Amino acid sequence: MVTGATGGVGSVSVDLLAAAGYQVVASTGKAAAAEQLKALGAADVIGRLPEDPEAKPRALGKARWAAAIDCVGGATLADVISTLKYGGAVAASGLTGGPALNTTVMPFILRGVSLLGMDSVQMPIGPRRALWERLGADLKPRHLDDLTHDVDIQDVVAVIDQVRAGKYSGRAVVRVAGGF
Repeated sequence: MVTGATGGVGSVSVDLLAAAGYQVVASTGKAAAAEQLKALGAADVIGRLPEDPEAKPRALGKARWAAAIDCVGGATLADVISTLKYGGAVAASGLTGGPALNTTVMPFILRGVSLLGMDSVQMPIGPRRALWERLGADLKPRHLDDLTHDVDIQDVVAVIDQVRAGKYSGRAVVRVAGGF
């Protein structure tokens, strides 16, 4: 399961996981992006999680996912945790759904679920460079060029507005004059 699947991290995750042979279910609030996600390798595309945002969160839901990458956080992450299969793990990287996590210890105790935080700030430079090298070689996303949009510095505010409105998909690379 990949939540926030049309965002930069989500779409690259779908691409990488599908290339590695996993059956990926992509979750998105953008129904029009279903074909794009399937072209990246998603076996199935579903709407946002939880499916009923008004429902009271469940401590344990029906076990659905072997593992997940959550790019949303908040209620979405809580839903994913409660629906992981026994021994499942979720790597959490996003906060667009909020920083709060309304869940219980039940998935962790009764199903042996693991919650893994993804740190892109404090990771030491050595392992970071090694990962970047692999992402440029054996782990290079197959559709990276299709997912990447060059953005001029003067257009950044407009792109951020699109992201906030839920109308932006993919990965924005900001081009700064002089290059870095």
